Amino acid sequence: MKNKTFWVSVAIFLILAAIFAFTDLQIAQAIADPNSGWGYQMQAYGQLPGMLVGFLGTSVLLRLAKLERSFKSIAFTILLFLLTLMGGLGFWGDATGMQVGVKPNGPLILALGIISLIVVQIWLRRIPDETMQGYKSIGQIAFLLNLLATVTVWGIKFPWGRWTYRDMLVVGDLSLFTPWYLPQGNTGHHSFISGHTAFGFYVLPIVLLFRKNERHYTIAWVVVMLWGTVSAFSRVAIGAHFPSDVLFGAGETLLWFWILRKLIIKEGA
Repeated sequence: MKNKTFWVSVAIFLILAAIFAFTDLQIAQAIADPNSGWGYQMQAYGQLPGMLVGFLGTSVLLRLAKLERSFKSIAFTILLFLLTLMGGLGFWGDATGMQVGVKPNGPLILALGIISLIVVQIWLRRIPDETMQGYKSIGQIAFLLNLLATVTVWGIKFPWGRWTYRDMLVVGDLSLFTPWYLPQGNTGHHSFISGHTAFGFYVLPIVLLFRKNERHYTIAWVVVMLWGTVSAFSRVAIGAHFPSDVLFGAGETLLWFWILRKLIIKEGA
């Protein structure tokens, strides 16, 4: 991403943030439907692609880890193993309906997580080390993007305490609405910012599989941005978030991706 493109994106973001500061509630009233069928499906399974990218990224790092007879090496490998397993458990938890209130089947999810970890490691270890080294930076970005963006989302959600539109409908009191720029403290409500939208954009590392200025690179960017945008719109459509919630959820993930790419892939834009 060239500097010009970056600053144009920042300008667009700021303009939208200003617009949504005055139109969030009106937009939600116009388009939100808590009974939206496709919004329900996106709530249930929309995070899966991003979670899969994160799981595969950590799996790459686990595959490349060199286990040596030192405390540091052993501890690092164990940590990577646990993080990879957690990624698999998170994926299968969502795949079995946790995001829409389905009671998790702990033994099944654990079994699927372990099997996924083993199968992926067997597959990756059939690939030569020289080839795998070429994916190391992508794995690092995928892992760190998931970690940093998730911490950012929940670090903002708790102190902001913003009500969702559908929660206000349940209690029948739209006066509970607050603009995005006014944090309310830890009220137990977590509309700002949108975690589902952040996860929707976790697929961004996919673009790093392709070389710049190639047709497939452009196609990859279009696909991941389209997926992220659909994820964002679905959250507003079902009343789970306001437009500003999804704007900032997308923005923080895109910003982390830009920073990590600049730091880890030196020639990255």
